[in-house]
Amino acid sequence: MFDDLRRKDPELYKRNGILPMLKRNSGVKLAPQRWQDNASDGSFDVVFTFEEKVFDMAIEDLHNREHVLMKTVLVINLEVKDNHEEAAVGARLTLDLCQELEATDSWEENIDSIVAAFERQHRRKLVYSISFY
Repeated sequence: MFDDLRRKDPELYKRNGILPMLKRNSGVKLAPQRWQDNASDGSFDVVFTFEEKVFDMAIEDLHNREHVLMKTVLVINLEVKDNHEEAAVGARLTLDLCQELEATDSWEENIDSIVAAFERQHRRKLVYSISFY
């Protein structure tokens, strides 16, 4: 996609931020990834989504999987617009939240207060759910 847009109108796509965003994304992952295809990656402690539609799909998939391990997984949605500025802000906020979760002895017991404090401090609404593997 990067090469195709660069061939079509590099100045336009550079100016509107699409080319830099695609270049950034290519340094993070080889190709788009589907949550539903991650079963071979093992289980996760925390899953972040950045769009409510994706959050709903992840929750639905977890509910439809066979719960063999009965291991908890925290799924959090932080709504982030798909542009450079919001992506940078969302990344910092996600790191802050991860550090808060890591700092607690039991996120299961403290998740409500962690989320409430995060929402007050950053003025961002989180949606979260606890599911199982």
